[in-house]
Amino acid sequence: MKLPAIFRFFRTHHRRQQESSSNHRIFSGNNENFIKNGALLLQERLSLFNGITNPIHFFSVDDINDMSVAHIGMGCAADDLYAGVWNVKLVLVKIFRDAQNSSDLACREIAVATQMGNHTNVLRLLGCCLHTERPILVYEWAENGTLDDRISCYKEHSKEPLEWKERLRVAWEIAHAVAYLHTAFRRPMIHRHLKPSHVFLDQDDSARLSYFSLTIPIPEGKTHVEDCLSGTFGYTALDYMTSGRVAESTDVYSFGVLLLVLMTGKPAVLYRGKVDLVDWVSNCCTTASFNDIVDPAINTNGAIAEEHLKTLVELALRCSAEDEECRPTMVDVATQLKNIIDQTITPLSESL
Repeated sequence: MKLPAIFRFFRTHHRRQQESSSNHRIFSGNNENFIKNGALLLQERLSLFNGITNPIHFFSVDDINDMSVAHIGMGCAADDLYAGVWNVKLVLVKIFRDAQNSSDLACREIAVATQMGNHTNVLRLLGCCLHTERPILVYEWAENGTLDDRISCYKEHSKEPLEWKERLRVAWEIAHAVAYLHTAFRRPMIHRHLKPSHVFLDQDDSARLSYFSLTIPIPEGKTHVEDCLSGTFGYTALDYMTSGRVAESTDVYSFGVLLLVLMTGKPAVLYRGKVDLVDWVSNCCTTASFNDIVDPAINTNGAIAEEHLKTLVELALRCSAEDEECRPTMVDVATQLKNIIDQTITPLSESL
């Protein structure tokens, strides 16, 4: 059977590795790292989920090197992404670049990702390697890259932008995954880093939420927790930036901005950081048609009436309200998005 081109590339790459010096290995590690990182992972599991976790594969350093990994670029500011082959399937390999905090970040992500792995709209963690200084995470392959690659009309991309109905569906899928994160466990878990580059797309352009390294639980009986500021400017709520208070509304704000980015194709901050997207959309609502807000890179083809678009914009602005008390819950957001989809795109609603 003839292998696809990318598989043939990795087979050739692997053969060249074997023919080269035995000391030529991309990754190296030792038992001391395994003990350190294993203890950190256990600590995270105990603190977040009482030690409970879903099973994943624990790779050795040789296992990782045998995947014939090839660097494919950078993810967010804290990691490098590689493509590899495991069990005759493409996989996404991630290693954190922040040497000082990488073990803490990775172990937090492993603990949360293993719990979230059964959700349809979460990028599934297949396994990890704890022998390296910076733990390595192995995820299922995301055929169509990140959501950021498919919506940003202000960038040069080789892939076609998502059409309107796909954007609505993806918004609902992300909201559904975040709502699950908030409600499915003994304590609400707050993602804290929602943005398009942290959502992957599979071969069917279904959303796969990832990047749980900053996820933090709300203590039992509490509505918030205080922690150092983390996240990305433009997606971070002012109340969190000024007080350090993390609550479910923190994610709701970030999702509201993400939803506006999905609709407009514009970045979270405009004009060299001088204007945020929330304010820009708010001003457009009073000076222009709601249809003028829609990303010009796509053609709605009459798929959504202006009154439905108005409802969608109003939902996004409620999510990103300055007053956290005015923001809906993620469960409410997911429900409202599903209702909007049902009212505007009948074929899509029948498939959900």
